[in-house]
Amino acid sequence: MKIRTKLILSMSVLLVFVMFFLLGVTHVQFYIFRDFAYLENKEHFEALKKEFEEYYRNHGDSWEGVGSAGFENSGSFAEIALSADGEILYQQGKQSVDELLKDGYKLTLNVDDQRVGRLYVMNDRQYKTYEFKTMWYEMLPNIGISSLLFTCIAALLTIILLSWRLTSPIRKMITGIESIKAGGDAVVFPEQRKDEFGAISKALREMNDSLAEAERTRKQLMSDVAHELKTPLMIIQGELELAHETGTPLSAAKQASLLDEVLRLSRLVHEVLDLSRLESGMTELHPRTENLVVLLEDVVSKTLFMAEDKQIQLSMHAKEEFIPVSVDKSRILQALYNILTNAIYYTNPGGQIRLHVETVRLPNQQEPYARIRVEDNGAGISEEDLPHIFDRFYRADHSRARPSGGSGLGLAIARQNILAHRGWIEVESVVGEGSVFTVYLPI
Repeated sequence: MKIRTKLILSMSVLLVFVMFFLLGVTHVQFYIFRDFAYLENKEHFEALKKEFEEYYRNHGDSWEGVGSAGFENSGSFAEIALSADGEILYQQGKQSVDELLKDGYKLTLNVDDQRVGRLYVMNDRQYKTYEFKTMWYEMLPNIGISSLLFTCIAALLTIILLSWRLTSPIRKMITGIESIKAGGDAVVFPEQRKDEFGAISKALREMNDSLAEAERTRKQLMSDVAHELKTPLMIIQGELELAHETGTPLSAAKQASLLDEVLRLSRLVHEVLDLSRLESGMTELHPRTENLVVLLEDVVSKTLFMAEDKQIQLSMHAKEEFIPVSVDKSRILQALYNILTNAIYYTNPGGQIRLHVETVRLPNQQEPYARIRVEDNGAGISEEDLPHIFDRFYRADHSRARPSGGSGLGLAIARQNILAHRGWIEVESVVGEGSVFTVYLPI
């Protein structure tokens, strides 16, 4: 059912409800006015009641002859009816008995604590109110039909304008969604509105931007992977084609060179798959309690030869001999190894790299954390590059050739491994002074 149809049906139900409400209010208001009229002239009502009770008592506890009797206080009332034993014994006025019994004010007649009858009365004010109610009930159908007609016309115009106002942003959002489905770039949503449609439009626009960013990332990833694979494949292809065309067997040195390129390709493919599994949460960890100090010593021993080749002084400082962490050993070693080798790559010959590990308590955390700081006095990272160093295939030093310095996935893999262990990594850097990578792992 369309919104316009729903609005018309809702308005029709509302109009019917209003008509019944007015009818009910009029009915209740009559009885309220009737009772107020009694309270304002209570003494006259009580005097009439007392006069009828005396008549009954003076006639031997009987209503004999009451129909033709005259009562002194009856002049103040427009309508009077006496009911006893289910019969009407006295009536004054021109109103029908049934109407008077229904709308008249009821007075109970008691003699010697015994009910002997009931009076149904209306004074002049009550009778005028009754006449107005009767006139209103007679006019109400015509008024209702006329009002309903004009109201329906006005409501129909209002609904048309309102439904157009309501459905216009919906149509724009549908058009925008269709444009997204069709792959369109210029998608316009009615975000300038300050209502729920504006909020929905903003959410749709943000979703579209997120999808567009994800698509750009996917394309960039494909481009980067293709670029990384292209160089070693071209080297392998060139060497094999040359050997095939000349019929010259490959020398041991050429075979070793080709093997290096194949290993590089294999390593790149494994790193891309590894990072994809980490980012999608598909990597299964097998944590055990390990001594973080020993793990760092292991990483330092494996990278010491790289530092010595560049004449870099590599040192480790631990304030405690035992810092227990629950980690997947191979995964956390991979993360620490990538961070440390990255520091070695970007530290100039003769530089220094210092590792610090300690237990700390952070102000916004209840449990203690292990903090690992990798400090170097290398080239540093610019402010423009700093937010992107954990992105895939991103390199702060854009002048470096692709064949050197790894694949550009090391820090991205390190960060995902650390996040998988409920930790995080931070970096501070000053160009020309060096960088500090800080890793936090829960104890």
